[in-house]
Amino acid sequence: MNFVDTLRGLWRRWYIVLPGALIAASLAFGAWSVIPPGYERSSTQLLIPGAASMPEDANPYLFLGGLAPAADVLVRAVGAENVVNEVTAGRSGVQVEITRDTATAGPVIVIVVTAATDAAAEEVLGLLVERTETVLADLQQTENIAKRNRVTVLPITVDSQSILQQRNRFIIAGAVGLAGLALTLVVAGLIDGYRQRNRGEELDTVTEGATEPSPTPEAPEAETPRSRAPKRTAPATVFDQTDDADDDATEAAASSPVHSAR
Repeated sequence: MNFVDTLRGLWRRWYIVLPGALIAASLAFGAWSVIPPGYERSSTQLLIPGAASMPEDANPYLFLGGLAPAADVLVRAVGAENVVNEVTAGRSGVQVEITRDTATAGPVIVIVVTAATDAAAEEVLGLLVERTETVLADLQQTENIAKRNRVTVLPITVDSQSILQQRNRFIIAGAVGLAGLALTLVVAGLIDGYRQRNRGEELDTVTEGATEPSPTPEAPEAETPRSRAPKRTAPATVFDQTDDADDDATEAAASSPVHSAR
């Protein structure tokens, strides 16, 4: 069956395709309405070397090259499961992503928070920004690093407004709609194929009945006509001729006027 035949079959079963498409659209709209959008906020932080690690009165931004490994360690420490669970406790549906910005050469840490509400995203992001500073201080204190030589964290950007994330809604609603539409087309195709197959069998049965030769009745045997024998007539005798002559004379006398007058 080619594409054109498939379209014709769906057109024949429009009473299945049309309601199915409407139901699939309704399901997709329902999924879109039920699933809430995500509220996303992000922040970027920069590691600054300690004053003892640079010449006196030097620009700290010129000495950022060696802090990339320190940034990776800090990302692992802040992104640990216990820290994230502590920050997001009591807030369901919160997703946290902490990475080092590999697009830049400097030690830039990116924190992205996605929550079901704008307030939750704001609160969790603020806690993570503070926790980054405390975790870095705890790590350096554990190693007994002098305060003048300690690395510090400088917040560069912190979002004040959330960005609506509709990606999950699009994916789920689209999946529901496509699944409903695909199921509708499959059902319509199966029903059309079943009907066409039954119709073909009926046509074959009718064709076989029409082409089957009917039995020819036997012709009755023709009877041979019998020749009838000529009817035999008896020859006239002398007495018959005399009787006929007397009858003729009597009729002539009865019809003559002269005989009547007498």
